[in-house]
Amino acid sequence: MTGKKYSITIVFALALFLVGCKKPTEACMELSTTSTSVGTPIEFTSCSENALSYEWFIEGPVDAPENEMGWSDPYFSNTFTVSGSYVITLHAYSNFSFLGERSTIEQSFSVN
Repeated sequence: MTGKKYSITIVFALALFLVGCKKPTEACMELSTTSTSVGTPIEFTSCSENALSYEWFIEGPVDAPENEMGWSDPYFSNTFTVSGSYVITLHAYSNFSFLGERSTIEQSFSVN
C-alpha cells in the first residue's frame, strides 16, 4: 500500500471508530430522600451518563411555587413550603444549551 492510500485508510478507520464510540445519553437522578417535611431541603443530583446540559422541573400541589420553576445545574437542593405529592422530571441532553439527544427520567417524592 502506498503512503497516501495508507494515510487515507487510517483516517477513515479513525473516523469510523470515533463515530461508533458515541454512547447514548442516559438520564439518571438521585434524591437525598423520597419523603421529607415542610422546611427540610431535598437534594437532587444528576447521575446521567453522556450528558452536557440538564433541565429539571417539579410538579406538585396546585399552590406549590416549584410548579413555576426550573433548574439547569447537575445538582441543586430545594426547601418545600407546601405539603403533598410531587414528581420531579430530569431531561438530560447530549450537548450544551439543551441540544442534541435527550433522555428523560421522573421520580416521585412527598413532602409532609
